Amino acid sequence: MRNLSKVVVASGAALALTLTGAAAEAAPNKPTAKPTKVVTIVVDALSREIVETFDMKNVKALMDKGVDTPKGSLGHLGSVTVVTHNVITTGLLPKHMGWTDDGWRDTQGLLPGAAANPFWIPSDWSKDHMFTVQNSIGKRRLPDYLHAANPGSKVIAISPKGYAAYAYGGPTADSIITFGSTTTCNGVRAWRGPAGVNVPSYIATPCGRYFVHHSSLLTYDTSAYPASLYPLDGDRYTTGKDDEHLGGDIWATDIALDVMDHENWSGIFLTLPGVDKSAHMWGGVDDTGGADPMTHLAFAAKTADEQVGRVMAKLRASGELDNTIVVLTADHGSVPGRNFHGTASTDLGYGYYNWYYGATNNGTYLQPPAALEPLVASGNVGVSYSDSMLRAWLKDQSPAKVAEAVAAYQGMPGVTAVWIRNGDHYDMVGKPNNAAMTNPGEMSWFKRNAQQLVDTEAAAYGPDVIATLADDTTYSIAGDHGGIQRRSQQIPIVFAGAGTSAKDLQADVRSVDIMPTVLRAMGITPDAGLDGIGYDLIPGAAR
Repeated sequence: MRNLSKVVVASGAALALTLTGAAAEAAPNKPTAKPTKVVTIVVDALSREIVETFDMKNVKALMDKGVDTPKGSLGHLGSVTVVTHNVITTGLLPKHMGWTDDGWRDTQGLLPGAAANPFWIPSDWSKDHMFTVQNSIGKRRLPDYLHAANPGSKVIAISPKGYAAYAYGGPTADSIITFGSTTTCNGVRAWRGPAGVNVPSYIATPCGRYFVHHSSLLTYDTSAYPASLYPLDGDRYTTGKDDEHLGGDIWATDIALDVMDHENWSGIFLTLPGVDKSAHMWGGVDDTGGADPMTHLAFAAKTADEQVGRVMAKLRASGELDNTIVVLTADHGSVPGRNFHGTASTDLGYGYYNWYYGATNNGTYLQPPAALEPLVASGNVGVSYSDSMLRAWLKDQSPAKVAEAVAAYQGMPGVTAVWIRNGDHYDMVGKPNNAAMTNPGEMSWFKRNAQQLVDTEAAAYGPDVIATLADDTTYSIAGDHGGIQRRSQQIPIVFAGAGTSAKDLQADVRSVDIMPTVLRAMGITPDAGLDGIGYDLIPGAAR
């Protein structure tokens, strides 16, 4: 397999990079006319801890030379992929954007079958389902603002994860590029190729560079426990070992660079999923490597870092960096499951039964872990989702039935507090379980942040009951997301390019602030009603 620090040929860009960090520096710090383009790079599951632990030089260079946010954090629940990609491109908190988590109650009859069964799993929505819910909010998204400011330009979302791509781009992106279903190349039905919305022909060439190996048997070393709970499924989320058909982060970045060469673009929304997949499988920062380094977090962090460098080098070489706001962020952090309360099955993919319980419109999961049985025994769960936080959408929401769910959660291991939805906020039931919080820092974080984080889920379509969990506690797989823990919440939010000041923002910047801040830098006035705050990035730029 190629040395990934030299991967450039697949995109046709002659950009020889090393990991010195120089390639990722922002533009010179000078006033500039307002930029007209934006590139947002989401490194899935990238906590600030992972940046430091694995010495991600290109990411650190952006933090050093661009506008870093040392106090920045995700700022919402659920801290999961299917939520945050939509937060970034709407400037809305989950309780205002249509869904709050990876469980959902259809309170408005938006999707088929709501009367018989209102419960859904958003990460398994079809494109049309997601677009229907996004359109129901009646708010302009980042692609709409970019189109208005740059008539005739295109906005393209790119992610190997379909639900991330559709949440990111939404119904008004010009192209959304993700992976399709299994297909046949050279007589072998073991490939995945590009799919989505308006996929350009130079990307969709049948059996061309952007088709990668796909097989449920192609797991490398991830059929071993604990990765077996959520193993690789071919080369969708990792690079693989075929130099001509590399997948994962390189696949997505090659497409982004190809788009830059071919399109009149004003927005490129790029997701790199490799860090997330490795962290889920092997326990995040607890991953010490294994039989095949390619599937592990050190390799994934290095690969993602290289792709950040490639994007920055491309923008600089093309002369676009001074005209482009670059955002580097994550959709959540990663919690190692040192205290694990799921079913430790070696069956491939069993982690889905730890995550979900319920018979929903788009998935049936009725094998709950033993720890969840007190909740399940009520027979009142429409859908529950359990990772580094527990939440339940109940069939019967009467006070007595809610109290029954509360009592069940209060008896589960690792629970720090139980919360019930009360209109636009959640009420904590009783006092927090301080005994579950094992260090003063954890308790301090909880006191400062738990209430405001939990309240971001407070919508009629959100969970009826939430149980927050202690640090390093998961009910799902070896490493996970979802909750209020610092490891879930403390992510990078960095702005670079376009003459940004290199003076860090010391405010409590959140993911919901990204779109308003980008619009402010571009001199675009957002519509009223956004939840995010727009911060100054470019001193002296025209407004």
